[in-house]
Amino acid sequence: MGLLEIFNKNLAADSEEALDALPNMDGKLAGLDLKQELDAHGAWKSKLQKVLESDDCEDLDVVLASADCHCSLGKWLYGKGKAFYGSMPEYEALRSAHANLHQCAGDVLTQHILGNREEAGRMLKTKFKSASNRNQLELVRFFTAAKG
Repeated sequence: MGLLEIFNKNLAADSEEALDALPNMDGKLAGLDLKQELDAHGAWKSKLQKVLESDDCEDLDVVLASADCHCSLGKWLYGKGKAFYGSMPEYEALRSAHANLHQCAGDVLTQHILGNREEAGRMLKTKFKSASNRNQLELVRFFTAAKG
């Protein structure tokens, strides 16, 4: 069973289970470390949950959370990734899913800051979870296609 099949099989249940099912990926692709990026972007749910459970709105910056170009994956996507893989459809699917993930994170934070805590919690469990799952899936799809 290939990497993509393992991830797809486990994605329906929970993205964290899907991540746990992946074989140890210590390889890199033009500086992209799949495991590191899966872990980093998978951790967003916990970061957002901590913010929603606190009264402190300063834990995460909405502008930085919303922008897809500040994290290591974003920097890679707009740098080496674009240079080496920008013509691949899997690259564009990943870039789009990654941008959507960050936009959803910013939307959750915005609702929290506006005092709409119920809405922020609902968005975290629905819109953000879906965006996170999609980002993880597209990252694995991209890596699989690029490693070819």
